[in-house]
Amino acid sequence: MTNVYAGSAEYTVPTIRKKPNSPARERVPVFGIDLRPRAALLPDRVRSAPITLDYELMAVQDAQNAGYLREIQDLAAERAALGTAGHDQATRLRVEQLEAALAAATTDAAAAGVAAGDVDRAVEYGRAGAYWADRPAHRYLGRIAQLTDEMGSRLTELADYRQRIAELEQRIARTSPGGA
Repeated sequence: MTNVYAGSAEYTVPTIRKKPNSPARERVPVFGIDLRPRAALLPDRVRSAPITLDYELMAVQDAQNAGYLREIQDLAAERAALGTAGHDQATRLRVEQLEAALAAATTDAAAAGVAAGDVDRAVEYGRAGAYWADRPAHRYLGRIAQLTDEMGSRLTELADYRQRIAELEQRIARTSPGGA
């Protein structure tokens, strides 16, 4: 088969790397799968185009769903941590409170439109003893929450750096000749 787009700058092959310890020094695609034949069919302007869809409303819904799933999973895990052995009155009361809160949280999640499968998985993971922070029941919502937390940390760190820069600028202005 002839590549009719050969020589066109618009149709370039994705980056590949060489295997470091390979006796044949074979060339392996970056992602482990040779995407070149398929990717070469797409122009660069399409393959590397930025996503333009506005995810703002979906982001709000995803954050809400992650909140429901986290609450459900953590309540189920907390209940599982208490076990089924004989308990004193305070522990029995806590078990009843956790079970009532779990039932209310699952009802609220369903009413908010969280998929039943996602709710069931959160309950299942929680009952197995896994808290959301350790193993989120929803892979993508867990990852989004993790990235959001990381972004928040970086923004806080950036604000701290900006504050320190402003303080240093003030010190320099006070101590430099001709300063206030």
